[in-house]
Amino acid sequence: MADESLEALRAEQAEVAEAMAAVSHALYRVNEAAERLRSARDLGTLDTWFGGGLFTSMLKHDRLDGADQAMRSVDLALEAVRKELADVGVDGAVGGLGITPLHRTLDIWFDNLISDLGTQRRVKDAGQRVAGLGSVLTRVQSQLGRRDQDLATRISALETET
Repeated sequence: MADESLEALRAEQAEVAEAMAAVSHALYRVNEAAERLRSARDLGTLDTWFGGGLFTSMLKHDRLDGADQAMRSVDLALEAVRKELADVGVDGAVGGLGITPLHRTLDIWFDNLISDLGTQRRVKDAGQRVAGLGSVLTRVQSQLGRRDQDLATRISALETET
């Protein structure tokens, strides 16, 4: 009986380790997306308030494309997290920035305060979603760490018995 329980605990510990790895990877991707959003926001501030012009708008949108790609990587990492945490619901997938090609064209060619402020709002909203997701993943990571420690203690106790 103790061998069966020990085997089950080791299998569970392996699953927890896989989940922890998936969460760590997702957190890495979240941090990458947050950094890219900060960079885009900084250029957006320059463009909005200091008359950055056409070149700055184009550079800002290049940074936004990088941030959008990073956020898609977050979504892919979350799929892996969800698979590993079937019984721990991790909700809060981060989608794209919501900057359509038309909005982008208007922002670059008709560079004005209204289009710039709209873009900045979208970047800010995306940043808040990314930060919220980072908090959720950090909590899940802590829970998994506690679970892993509990399993290690239980395994050690069973190994001592045998």
